[in-house]
Amino acid sequence: MNVEEDNLLDDISFEDHWRSIRYDIGSKKGNLKYPREYYHFDDSQYSIDPNETVEDYEEYIDIPGKIEEEWLKCANSFAYFAMKYIRIIHPIDGLVRFIIYEYQKKVISNYENHRFNIVSKFRQGGLTTLTTIWALWRCMFKLDEQIMCMSKSDREAIKAGENVTVALNNLPEWLKPAMGKDNDHIKGFEETGCKLEFWGPSAARGQSLTWFIIDEAAFVDGMDKAWRAMYPTIATGGSCVAISTVNGIGNWYEETYKGALDKRNKFNVIDLDYHSHPDYNDEQWIMDTKAQLGPKGWMQEIEKQFLGTGDTYFSLEVLQRADSRTKFLEPVRKLFPEYNNLYEIRNEVTNPDFEPGAFHVFEECLDGREYVLGVDVSEGVGDEGDCSCVQVIDAVTYHQVAEFYSNSVSPHVFSQVVSQVGNYYNNALCVVENMAAGVAVLSRLQHELFYENLYYDNPGKSDRAGIKTTSANRPAILEALQSRLIGNSFLVNSRRLSYEMSTFLFNPNSKKAEATKGKHDDAIMAASLALYVLNMQNRNIPVGAEVPKDVVSTFSSDIYEEIKKELARDKPEDWFEEDAEDIFGVKDDDIMSGVVFDLKRANDSLLKEFGW
Repeated sequence: MNVEEDNLLDDISFEDHWRSIRYDIGSKKGNLKYPREYYHFDDSQYSIDPNETVEDYEEYIDIPGKIEEEWLKCANSFAYFAMKYIRIIHPIDGLVRFIIYEYQKKVISNYENHRFNIVSKFRQGGLTTLTTIWALWRCMFKLDEQIMCMSKSDREAIKAGENVTVALNNLPEWLKPAMGKDNDHIKGFEETGCKLEFWGPSAARGQSLTWFIIDEAAFVDGMDKAWRAMYPTIATGGSCVAISTVNGIGNWYEETYKGALDKRNKFNVIDLDYHSHPDYNDEQWIMDTKAQLGPKGWMQEIEKQFLGTGDTYFSLEVLQRADSRTKFLEPVRKLFPEYNNLYEIRNEVTNPDFEPGAFHVFEECLDGREYVLGVDVSEGVGDEGDCSCVQVIDAVTYHQVAEFYSNSVSPHVFSQVVSQVGNYYNNALCVVENMAAGVAVLSRLQHELFYENLYYDNPGKSDRAGIKTTSANRPAILEALQSRLIGNSFLVNSRRLSYEMSTFLFNPNSKKAEATKGKHDDAIMAASLALYVLNMQNRNIPVGAEVPKDVVSTFSSDIYEEIKKELARDKPEDWFEEDAEDIFGVKDDDIMSGVVFDLKRANDSLLKEFGW
């Protein structure tokens, strides 16, 4: 069938014919299983005769100029090459033609028009197969391509490579490329000088790459570290494709995807909708899949929603509110770039506009205003180590006004940073955890830098400044932050703090709230310490004392107002309305003049001693 012949046929008839080949559903016109909008054939694809087999292709060698013609068509059109010559293993139908859907064509177009791509796919969307076959096509028809596909494990890497092996084995002999090295992990193409490799993250090694493909990026353990190790291989002009279904929050894929949406990096986002796949745009499939995956599984694997685990310490509402506020918020100033967090440097590699700075100022200091510094101290070992963190909280508005965050600053230097930040914010009350490296920082603040406003856990009883966190008081310290976030009375301005909140979980085994493995909670602990001490101070306000309205306002919340409204809902306007029975079951007109009801109170005699 050629283009001219196809013009004599209507599109439906042709589509029918192709579906009968792949899906064995017959070709009854007007009763198609799939609407034709799922496919878009170009002229080269329309020229393909669906009745031809691999055996028919072998006979091309006897037709003068036919092989050269086919090579040229394949080189010019990935869609033609894939649809005519590639065979893949279908889970039900076995060995079948690889017919590309419309959404898959758009994916390939994005690959070729953007240097960095991140794909958010639905479950079983065929993206791994599509991308590995496209990589094969590049190695067969381009020169000197060096492509690496990294999967979440060595087993998965070998499985991805099997797509290529099956495709190569089912090509006609005259189209098969001359192979050099050819095993489970490496495919070498002698004529084009290309190499296609398949590895797990532990075996992936640095080399100059033209394409770095990451399959199921959200599921790769230590993807942050793997990205830092592999990025230099594409830094000189190579490209990257990151493919994955969603796997919760707090991983490299989620962070990079959201960063791409917010234009904080140079990745191009490719969002795929399950409705674009003919097999899945079906009510029965939707019902069956929802039943199989459950509501949360459906939202995550099909609807591609980034959901926290069931044990997320902070609620989804709190996390979404913090994320929506901070994702576009930039500090008014960034300072101390020499102490910039080492693992944040990855923002630079795909975003040349990234401006480093360990200290972020969100609100400048106001004259006469009181501030509190929450201080969490680390060893300053860099790379994957914990961060030394200062959270500056406005004691009146409960705004997060500044933040220092670094894993490369030593305790010796950090103590000087704390001192200067505290002095800048009106000699702020400084709350330092007096454990581990915090002891050294406190000692220097107290005895060398002579910082005047340190918090004491037991003033007058101990000359040791700071606050000690234990298994007993840690939940209360964290609750100081949690309750303020739930009540929406603490304003988060930092993406660092917002991100830590998204990766902070309640471990049901240890019965402890803690950071996800490989993540950090330094900003959380620093903010919690400051808020905990602020709450303690507010508890010490004498009963009856006049409290400034702006302080009282920080305790108000939408939830508090909702509870108050619920209690007031449907209450009687007057307990002693005319003709209405009172709470004691007597009519208003039955109440005798001069009779006073004396209701007993708990501890009544004791209360009377105090005149109450």
